[in-house]
Amino acid sequence: MDADPKHTPVLLSEVLSLLDPKAGETVLDATLGLGGHAMKFLERIGAHGRLIGLDADAQNLAQAQQRFRSLPGHVECRHENFRNIARLDLPEVDILFADLGLSSPHVDEPERGFTFRADVALDLRFDHTQGLPAAEWLRKVSLDDLTRVFREYGELKSPRRLAGKLKESEVTTTFSVVRVVEAVFGWKAPSVMPQVFQALRIAVNDEMSALDALLAAGPLLLKPGGRMGVISYHSLEDRRVKQVFRILSTAPQHPETGQDLHPADFALLTRKAVVPSGAEQESNARSRSAKLRVIMRRSSAPS
Repeated sequence: MDADPKHTPVLLSEVLSLLDPKAGETVLDATLGLGGHAMKFLERIGAHGRLIGLDADAQNLAQAQQRFRSLPGHVECRHENFRNIARLDLPEVDILFADLGLSSPHVDEPERGFTFRADVALDLRFDHTQGLPAAEWLRKVSLDDLTRVFREYGELKSPRRLAGKLKESEVTTTFSVVRVVEAVFGWKAPSVMPQVFQALRIAVNDEMSALDALLAAGPLLLKPGGRMGVISYHSLEDRRVKQVFRILSTAPQHPETGQDLHPADFALLTRKAVVPSGAEQESNARSRSAKLRVIMRRSSAPS
């Protein structure tokens, strides 16, 4: 059974090749979305396999559950942000997967509040039961913190000017943000609009802290021989994944001789980030910035 044609899983063949799901294995999909990758995992792990799916968006979770009804295997879906995996009492898994991109409904359904191409309430939360909508968050955040958000998460020039104008304007809708961005950046506004909304979304959902929590706890859930794969979409995410995976796959060294004390607990399966083929980028524009990195827990613990 294929995923919904409106939702095309990114790097699907590469994910399946590197994570290599097998019959009877346990998979944790930490970003279930509409279940595009998870459906293929279920096909591979079969009736004796187990899939645990997490998603912060309750609507996505409900749609994914509907899709899974015709597939074999034990499925458990939880309305959870992956930032909480360390305290969810999860079992050890053979595969842990996270796709950090927006799901198709976030982009295609304006009422979700993630697009600047329709005038809707400024929300930007994945989980509407947690945290503050973006409009309220903007009213409470300090000018210095908002400036930092635009500088670090949006990599914008003139971040303080934009932050000041937004604080003065008390924006409530997506188009009210658009108008402020146009006033600040003029003819450059269309090119920076995605960066502005990306920065606000990252901040409202505290995405970087969530990713740090995933990277700290996720590898510890892997069984010996277990694989963990993460797809990121911008340099802020990829840099964190790359650094953590490199540390985990680097052998500890003797402080005086520099010799390896024992093999690293993890092996890096992707020396360079795997990116979509030209054909995939052509057919699915949303895949163009995707980068996949994978590690494997070694089968035996170091002596």
